[in-house]
Amino acid sequence: MAEVHNGSSLFTGDAGQGESNIRRWISENDWLEAIVALPLNMFYLTGIATYICVLSNHKPAHRRGKVQLIDATQWFTTLRKNLGKKNC
Repeated sequence: MAEVHNGSSLFTGDAGQGESNIRRWISENDWLEAIVALPLNMFYLTGIATYICVLSNHKPAHRRGKVQLIDATQWFTTLRKNLGKKNC
């Protein structure tokens, strides 16, 4: 499963609250495969950082206990015509 979201879901929520509990549950079950950082200005009318979190409940043995971090912030081409703040 993959989720696209802004970075706040990686950090927000007090200990014991909803977001924190979800992150803890995913970590304890070792379901997080990778986090991919996307380029800025990729979505219409927003310049916030966005990420793809890749989850799997069938990790191969050699990947258990590991999370791959992928910096894709420079993997883009600019649009010929900007759409608001979206330019890549």
